[in-house]
Amino acid sequence: MVAKKGKRKIEYEGNIFYWFVRADDNGRLRIHILSEDKKINLEYPPFDSEVPVTPSYIRRLLDNYFMNHTR
Repeated sequence: MVAKKGKRKIEYEGNIFYWFVRADDNGRLRIHILSEDKKINLEYPPFDSEVPVTPSYIRRLLDNYFMNHTR
């Protein structure tokens, strides 16, 4: 189970994921996406820190991940 405080929930193809943006040790913003069971733990740099990260962008990241990892 993922601690939900400070995270946003998104449903993708019947599965629950949580996502959030945090700075790493060097101060660079990173997008984190976790599956509810913690089997998937993704980390991405945002494409542009001036543009907000939206659920549609998170869905595109998940689309890309599953397109490349389900073969």
